[in-house]
Amino acid sequence: MAEQLHMELRRVEQSERLVVGVVAPYDETTYLVANPDGERIRRGAFTRSIHHRESKIPLLRAHDSSLVLGRARRLTETEEGLVGEFVVNEGPRGDTLLEDARGGYLEGLSVGFSPLRHERGDDGVREVVEARLVEVSMVGIPAYEGAAVMAVRNAQSLDELLAPFANRPAVDLSPIPPLWR
Repeated sequence: MAEQLHMELRRVEQSERLVVGVVAPYDETTYLVANPDGERIRRGAFTRSIHHRESKIPLLRAHDSSLVLGRARRLTETEEGLVGEFVVNEGPRGDTLLEDARGGYLEGLSVGFSPLRHERGDDGVREVVEARLVEVSMVGIPAYEGAAVMAVRNAQSLDELLAPFANRPAVDLSPIPPLWR
């Protein structure tokens, strides 16, 4: 079964029907997952998925696989994490997704994946070393603070979109006690 990690949505621009965001921030620990010891994704965990399935990664709403609302156009590994560009389908459901994102109702991204290899960090946190990327969803509450929709954009380059986030301050969320045991 695919695991789900939630990310944050930052900005929406509807003209190109393109959603851009950090799908999986690297080396950020979250405790908003089933594993009470927490989890972090290591740089390169999705490299094989990107190579084999990049344009086949669906964009869903809240992990509902019956509602494929778009597809990945491009996935790029950056210093921050895995950044995705997703083209949203034309039609009422796609329009609603874009409107809800612009209105702030879907502020996050959540990645559904199947772990292939993980290790235990020195601090006890499960570190995902390799995983099969299954889908990306737009959600209201992301698990990872660094996973954010940065734009629903018009004709801008990815470098221009990422520029405001180049010197993002580090946020230490530890120790956040696990909420569910």
